[in-house]
Amino acid sequence: MKIYDITATIGDSLPVYGNERPTAIKTAQIKNGDKYNLTDLKFTTHTGTHADMPSHFILDGNTCDTIPLDHFYGQATLIRIAPTTHITKEDLLSLDIPEGGILLLDTGQSKLMSSGTLKTDFISMMPSAAQYLIEKKIKTLGIDCLSVDPYGEMAFPVHLALLGGGVVILEGLVLENVPAGEYILSALPLKLEDGDGSPVRAILIEKDV
Repeated sequence: MKIYDITATIGDSLPVYGNERPTAIKTAQIKNGDKYNLTDLKFTTHTGTHADMPSHFILDGNTCDTIPLDHFYGQATLIRIAPTTHITKEDLLSLDIPEGGILLLDTGQSKLMSSGTLKTDFISMMPSAAQYLIEKKIKTLGIDCLSVDPYGEMAFPVHLALLGGGVVILEGLVLENVPAGEYILSALPLKLEDGDGSPVRAILIEKDV
């Protein structure tokens, strides 16, 4: 069994939106004479590799503590595509996307998740592509950038379409060096009361042949 870690490291090299950089303050250290190591963490629920719950944009949508966990664990299909600017419906039409499953799209942007600075012209998704995935009854979409919507798009049409259409979103995946194909995905969110999102430790498990 081979396990691929597809999670970005939360640290100084992680790109973030705005000034919401995660901080880790060591409040106790053995090397300083304390009896144990202890660290205080501060970051948003949408830091690094994370899951967007429907409640992130949908009033009364499912939250971290109410969402069915099969959105984050189960058979997943990893497909590698090469859009030029944004993922369009036309980019998806020729792909063998199984209905009703978990879809992970590698657009070649994984290196951005360790760049330290947010690259604002990242490849995101167009609303027509989101609607196509809803029609395919995809239950979870994973992507290798920090947002499915273009940077600065304050109407958030792709988030609204996907989350309103029953598709949960995983953003900030690190998919480079993982062969395209079928895997078991585990990317469970923290069980945060009324949580609108959560960092996840995402892995892909190579299926036994």
